Amino acid sequence: MDPKATDKRRLQQVQTQDLTESRLNDDFVYWLKKNGSNYLLVVLLAACAALGYNFWQRKNVEKSSVAWSELAQATLPEALEQLAKDHAEVPQMAMIALLSAADRRLAQIRSGELTPKLGDTPAVMLDDASRKIAQDAADEDYVKSAELAIQVAGGKRENAIAIVLPTLFGRAAICESRGDFTGAKNFLDEAAKLAGDRWPDFAKLAEWRAAETLTLATPVQMPSAAQLPAKPTPATPVAPTGDDLFQQLIQEQTTTTPASGDAPASTSPAPGNGG
Repeated sequence: MDPKATDKRRLQQVQTQDLTESRLNDDFVYWLKKNGSNYLLVVLLAACAALGYNFWQRKNVEKSSVAWSELAQATLPEALEQLAKDHAEVPQMAMIALLSAADRRLAQIRSGELTPKLGDTPAVMLDDASRKIAQDAADEDYVKSAELAIQVAGGKRENAIAIVLPTLFGRAAICESRGDFTGAKNFLDEAAKLAGDRWPDFAKLAEWRAAETLTLATPVQMPSAAQLPAKPTPATPVAPTGDDLFQQLIQEQTTTTPASGDAPASTSPAPGNGG
């Protein structure tokens, strides 16, 4: 083989390769000039979106942490209701806060005390007006808590049973405090149906309470004053007269027996010697 022909062939190959690479570089530069800014903008937008999502997620975690921390410190029903409003973007916390507020108001209704006695501070009792306010507020809190729970569960009530079931028991108790035993039974029947075979103990409890409402609905007949037995009149002790008291003392003295070993004293005169 002729070395000169081989070298010439190799030189042609190198030149062809250089031309191809140069053409590719030119095409790539042209593509960058034509479309590079658009793709660069897409990449920048994607990076900004990722950074924004991470920032939003971090802020949500911070909000959730603050909300749950404040919930652990709240004790009054008014404070719990305000927490539910201030942290509505954390529905899991809000529904727990509303449920706790309703339970605390129900406890006030049962005890009859708006605030319990603390040290020397006397308890503040519920009057008719404040009792009605507590009943309405508790019922509203139970309703809102159940709605939030269903919303968090994706609209499926069965998946929110851990919150919905206590709200039904609570609303039944509110109806009982109002004297609405029919409404109470309806809520308890609904609770028993919702619990079903999944929560059998709660179903039995709801059925038992529903049956008890029929007893509560039956008024208790109190006996009239005429039907009550007469109170016995105690006998008036008779004070002894002066003579009776004297005779009683004489009788006690004469009936007293002498102690053993003591000889009774002789009242007759001793006989004389030879006389």
